[in-house]
Amino acid sequence: MTVESMPLLRVANLGVVVHDKPLLHDVNFSLNAGEILALLGANGAGKSTLIAAIAGELPAHSGRIEFDGTPIASRTLAHMAARRALNASEPAVPFAMAVDEYVALGRPFDAPDATAIHAALQACHASEWSTRDFATLSSGEQMRVQLARSLYQLDDAPNALWLLDEPCAHLDLAQRRFVLTLLASVAKSRGWAVVFSTHDPAEALAISNKALLLRAGECVGYGATAETITEASLAACYGVAVTRASAFVAMKWP
Repeated sequence: MTVESMPLLRVANLGVVVHDKPLLHDVNFSLNAGEILALLGANGAGKSTLIAAIAGELPAHSGRIEFDGTPIASRTLAHMAARRALNASEPAVPFAMAVDEYVALGRPFDAPDATAIHAALQACHASEWSTRDFATLSSGEQMRVQLARSLYQLDDAPNALWLLDEPCAHLDLAQRRFVLTLLASVAKSRGWAVVFSTHDPAEALAISNKALLLRAGECVGYGATAETITEASLAACYGVAVTRASAFVAMKWP
């Protein structure tokens, strides 16, 4: 799929203040269709805030967030729901709900499309759980179902935007590899722009085209991932001395 010259997502001079507390200040980046951006930063650095702002959950901000050349604030919620999906950290479902019903929540106002729901679950290797109670699944299995919900929501939407807040948190090596491989595959095959946050620079290096490093709400590094994730930038990002070395367990990638 051809990557368009115009950025699909552009964030310019973004600032966010909540309850008089500045959470983001002067954040700038752009992302083309088919590209993946990794967000890195310590706890409280502003990763989740940035994702929430792009998702439209924090409408009061300074600067601009543009999607497909138009300010997100000027687009209808229905339009953005068909082009933008969010996987955030979510509490457990407080009542019994079958997995296929949970996936159907991706399009809450439409009659469930059983064929599309099955395809989304199959893409996430989760179709065998379709009639299981979502609450009985492990955290890794629940994450795969959440990913299926987003695939069902956006379906075959062109130039869509997928936002994921720490999708690999609490996952084992195999589950992490599956999630990251899925994100890379979707970005390449469907031409979606993907933004995901992580605490692990190795995850960013594995699949992302670009990386944005935040500290206390400000950008301390942005650009091509391999050039941006350096010992110096990671030290600035996390406030600790960092050494990149090969003496650790790492997943193999295709």
